[in-house]
Amino acid sequence: MADRPLPPTRRPARAALYLRCYPADPAGLDYQRAALERLARQRGLPVPGAFLDDGVRSGDRRPALERLLERAARGWVNVVLVPGPFVFSLDDRSARATVHRLEALGCTVLELPGRGALPHRLPVHARTA
Repeated sequence: MADRPLPPTRRPARAALYLRCYPADPAGLDYQRAALERLARQRGLPVPGAFLDDGVRSGDRRPALERLLERAARGWVNVVLVPGPFVFSLDDRSARATVHRLEALGCTVLELPGRGALPHRLPVHARTA
């Protein structure tokens, strides 16, 4: 991923956030969700839909991630906010594969600043049709 703004588009930004915690950590999930919602506001994105796999191991079936990928494939999501790629998997190769899969589906994956694993993009502003 390059450090550049989203390409111009006629479609509005449709944001989602994805979180996975194991073991279950409702307080940690709430904290990260609030941080991702702040990031969305800072980038001019709409309120992101939340996809949460709380208490799910990265190697297990992740129903919320499956729903997110399905919605991305249908074009219903084009920006995914995460605290870092580790939410997809603790295995770096697997986490990168999920990021690449989302990008191949037309999504931009934005990470919270300070994590350092994904290149950050310049500010994104919601676009209207």
